[in-house]
Amino acid sequence: MPAATVVEQLAAARLELDRAGELLTSPSPASLDRCSSLLEATGRRLAEWQPRLAEHSGDPEALAEAWRLRRSFRRTERLLQGAGEFHSNWVSRRGAMTGGYTSAGDPAPVLHGHRISLQG
Repeated sequence: MPAATVVEQLAAARLELDRAGELLTSPSPASLDRCSSLLEATGRRLAEWQPRLAEHSGDPEALAEAWRLRRSFRRTERLLQGAGEFHSNWVSRRGAMTGGYTSAGDPAPVLHGHRISLQG
C-alpha cells in the first residue's frame, strides 16, 4: 500500500474520531447513536488496516498522522468517559429522587421497566 494512501486512511479515521468527539460535546439520543456508529465503523476500518500499517512504520508522514490519530482518540475517549459518568450520576440521582436511599445510605437502584418494541 503506498505511503500516501496510509496517511490518507489515517487522516480519514482521525476526522471520523473528531466528528464523534464533536457529537459528544452536545449529546442527545440522536447524536449518541450517530457517535456510536462512527466509532464502530472507524474501529472496523482501523482493524482492517492494522496488518498493512506496520509496513510504513518508518515513514515520517505516516508516523506523524498516527500520532495525530492517537491524540484524537484520547480526546474522544475522555469525552465518551465523561458522557458515561454523566449518565451514571443521573441514574444515581434519579434513584435517590424516586426511591430514596438504601439502608447503607446509597441511592436506591433505579428499576427500569421492560419494554418491547415490535414493528410489522
